[in-house]
Amino acid sequence: MKHSTQKRIRNLSIAILIIGGMSLIYTYVQMASQLWLKTFITPMVWNPDIKGWQIFILAMRFVGLTLLFILCCIFLARTNRSLKNGELFPKSNIALLRWTALVAALLAFVHTNYDAVVKGESVLSVDSGTILIPLIVLLFAGLYKMAYLAAKDSNLAI
Repeated sequence: MKHSTQKRIRNLSIAILIIGGMSLIYTYVQMASQLWLKTFITPMVWNPDIKGWQIFILAMRFVGLTLLFILCCIFLARTNRSLKNGELFPKSNIALLRWTALVAALLAFVHTNYDAVVKGESVLSVDSGTILIPLIVLLFAGLYKMAYLAAKDSNLAI
């Protein structure tokens, strides 16, 4: 692979990590503001009947977004490291993408219920994104696996 292509991928990876990190920090600030500032646009309304559910959704949003960012960092680091070694698709990223699908399912579910939880409403909902987003990530994991196998087969043929 050309050095300029590797450099572009590395620069794109850095840009993704910077934008993702800023987005993560923004979400942390938003959640903290909703929890502790009463002047926020939509402050947290605690409902004693569903307080456990509210804490679960808030915690899963925090943990899920953090975990998704960490998985993204690992994916990009592995990809850039393997490109330096001449490998296009590292095998270890296949399992990582599958775990990302699981985290994406959790985050899609949390995102669907987050507004109701903030307002203190006792509603549980599941929308099409809760199922569709993880399936799309699994599709990309399958395509990545096929690309890995094709690259491996190509290397064996040479």
